[in-house]
Amino acid sequence: MNTTHLKTVTSDDLGELTLLVGDPARVTLISQNWEQTRVVSQNRELTLVSGLWKGKRVSICSTGMGVGSTEIAVIELIQSGAKQFVRLGGCGAWSNDIQAGDLMFNHGMVRDKGMLASYVPDTYPATADPVLLGKLTAKAREDGFTSHVGLGMTTQSYYLGQGRDPQLSNGPKGDPAFMSFWQERHVLNCDMETAVLYLLASLYQIPAANCLVVHLSRMNQEKIEDTDYEILHQNAAELVLTACLT
Repeated sequence: MNTTHLKTVTSDDLGELTLLVGDPARVTLISQNWEQTRVVSQNRELTLVSGLWKGKRVSICSTGMGVGSTEIAVIELIQSGAKQFVRLGGCGAWSNDIQAGDLMFNHGMVRDKGMLASYVPDTYPATADPVLLGKLTAKAREDGFTSHVGLGMTTQSYYLGQGRDPQLSNGPKGDPAFMSFWQERHVLNCDMETAVLYLLASLYQIPAANCLVVHLSRMNQEKIEDTDYEILHQNAAELVLTACLT
């Protein structure tokens, strides 16, 4: 399939599972121990690599940050023959019970009004594939990860849209009640991509789920250092691949 941004990618180029990450550097981080790795496509923020993990063909693609580039990546991967997706990314935690370094799995996502309005109305749910999500959460428990399952939120904005104030003396400020509003409704975490994946995967009938590393607790501002964050992502990737492919 010849697509606009991923260029020429065929179903033979894609594995049994496609991991989605935001940062192109994380593609290399996670695929470096696979065998027969090959850069299938590299354009702007989108880097797609395929290889063999324990003899099984798998793929990993970066989406960049946010709604627009994630929509492009997911749509063009589906057009090219992707079979199932797991978003392997990061998130901020909005609950006192979730610490930096924990794993977060979302069965559904709240989202900003108007997100992907060209595809669905706001009332259309953004939900994970229950079978795929069940495999991931069961493996996390089996392997002893500190993990959580619940509702998350995907926003189109990192600053005001997540209740953060830019370090600027003029201009608008964030709503201090924003996060507490969603906490009262038991939203546990926030990212900028998962709802996009869940909506598109549901519409085009592709199994999808997420496995997010909590990089920041918004409750106590505890943050994972970059080196530890990389190790946590490598461990999470092994969990996902094992759960889905063995």
